[in-house]
Amino acid sequence: MKKSLISTAFLATVSGFVQAETTKLPSVNVYSAYAAPVNQDQTASSVTVLTEKDFAQRNATYVSDVLKTVPGVAMGISGGRGAATSLFLRGANSKHTAVIIDGIRVNPADTNFDFGGLSLSNIEQIEVLRGEQSALWGSDAMGGVVYITTKSGLYKDKPFNVDFDFGTGSHRTRDGSVTVSGQQNGFYYALHGDSHRTSSISARSKNVFNYTSLSGATSTNIPASEKDGFHRDNASIRLGFDDSKKGFNFLVSHSSQTLHFDNSAVDELKFDDNTRVRETRYKLSGYVGNLDDLFVHKASVSHIKTDSDTAQYSSWTSSVGKTKYDSKKLNTNYQLDINFDREGEVKQAVSLMADYQNTKYLASVYNYDEKKLTEKSFAAEYRLFTEADHSLSISGRYTDNSLFENAFTARLAGAYRLSPNFKAHASVGKAIHNPTFIDVYGWGGATSWVANPNLKAEKSLGGELGLLIESNDKRHSLDTTLFARNVDNFLSAVPVSGYTVYRTVNRDGKTKIKGVEIAYNGKLTDTLSSYANYTYTYIKSENDQYGLNYVRRPKHTGNLGLAYQITEKLGSDVNVSYVGKRLDSGDFKMPSYTLVNLGINYQLIPNLNVYAHLNNLFDKKYENIVGYGQDGRNVYVGLRGSF
Repeated sequence: MKKSLISTAFLATVSGFVQAETTKLPSVNVYSAYAAPVNQDQTASSVTVLTEKDFAQRNATYVSDVLKTVPGVAMGISGGRGAATSLFLRGANSKHTAVIIDGIRVNPADTNFDFGGLSLSNIEQIEVLRGEQSALWGSDAMGGVVYITTKSGLYKDKPFNVDFDFGTGSHRTRDGSVTVSGQQNGFYYALHGDSHRTSSISARSKNVFNYTSLSGATSTNIPASEKDGFHRDNASIRLGFDDSKKGFNFLVSHSSQTLHFDNSAVDELKFDDNTRVRETRYKLSGYVGNLDDLFVHKASVSHIKTDSDTAQYSSWTSSVGKTKYDSKKLNTNYQLDINFDREGEVKQAVSLMADYQNTKYLASVYNYDEKKLTEKSFAAEYRLFTEADHSLSISGRYTDNSLFENAFTARLAGAYRLSPNFKAHASVGKAIHNPTFIDVYGWGGATSWVANPNLKAEKSLGGELGLLIESNDKRHSLDTTLFARNVDNFLSAVPVSGYTVYRTVNRDGKTKIKGVEIAYNGKLTDTLSSYANYTYTYIKSENDQYGLNYVRRPKHTGNLGLAYQITEKLGSDVNVSYVGKRLDSGDFKMPSYTLVNLGINYQLIPNLNVYAHLNNLFDKKYENIVGYGQDGRNVYVGLRGSF
């Protein structure tokens, strides 16, 4: 039988993986996949871990810049730098991803988490965990989890260290960040501050785009010219102690962000629409015990306070409307790890968790009538790992909810090492997502939401099956994963009056999502490394009126990157991103686009680097969301160092 070209290439790739013999890559811990930290190589779930090195090689300044290179991820971006940015993971809604920053669940009570203004300047590691994760992380983790860890100073090898990064670029972009950190005798600290400014581009497209909807209707946008600015200031303080047997951590951070946007391209010059958000986060946590002990106790308490003010011009009333909301979220949790099998070829543990969360929400559209949501959860997880690289985990969570139906979620995940070069992994889980306050109570503004107090929580059952192929030295890996989920009570926004008044409803029947992710990571030579991934996502509702592949979720996405160390001091990289055809609001069919970014960096002296990014090399004219502008060719240069 003749071998196909694909089969031949696959066999050649596998052969190259098996024969590779060089130095192993350093290990990385994952904090999102289990109730306790685990080495990335031991995880049975599909997880992508990105570090500061990856941020630099992918020309990233904001979290959204690097997230869009991850398999399974699609982004919705409504304008230039800092604009409202949503994330769709494995075809799930933008509200279906739990976002965790330093162990704090930061998803807002009213809508999806906005990645638009979140800078990378103080971030040490990002994990993107895919699949149903409600058994560990509760509501919002139907599509997966984005887990972000900021710099702590704990792992610095000296009592005083300064990291800085200053950059500037097109559209009067100015960025700056400074972190002072260190540790001595187990005590550590980190003081951080960063500021970002840009005149950006018009939130509405300056170019003319013509679209046709599934029904044959056409749309042509009105070119916009206003430069919508963005600025964000952030400061944080972290203090702690850790001697590997006990420790505590105190963290406080505050950010202030102002985003200018266009509510309407027709009226963009009548008023400078803007939103200002101020957020303060506190967290105090501690632990006693480690993996060598039978019992490990962990506890934490966190609080998030958010104030948001929006002013925008309404063509319906020919006036400026102002809306405001304040939100407070208190979370306390306790965890007991029982490491009842700590020695030998098999290691086993059980974690018992109790969690309490209270959310309060006041908004001008509700006449400041306080809305409340209280959740009390109890969860457990069993973990087994072997020296032969097999693993098994079983987890479950029961949540008592003051506003919605109480729920039980569960998850089973495992991996089996077939040989030194092949590893199979699989998981299946149940997850939920509760409606937001806006879904239930409605919202008034230029785009209004009608209240729907009869909404039910979304429920999903999904799983994945994958095969990981690795070289002997782990320098090359190819992971192919099939995933699928069925969702009941899928929440969807349907127009009530034109495209300015909506209502959230539960869809009839099941919404079915399935697809495949293929991800390669490799160090081709000592000076050349690469990554590549492709994702296919197919979405269909049993009720045909909703059509195929929902808004902003393309069937096909792909990314490719190469980083080449030209000399000992000079490095370069190239990144290519492809976003396939997709639908947007109004069922308008949007074309695919491909972006190419280049980067270069040079070490002036030890611990001091100058770098430059040339983004959108071919000046591609495109929209990510109908009507909203995206940047053309642009340049960014910076100076990064430490002492």
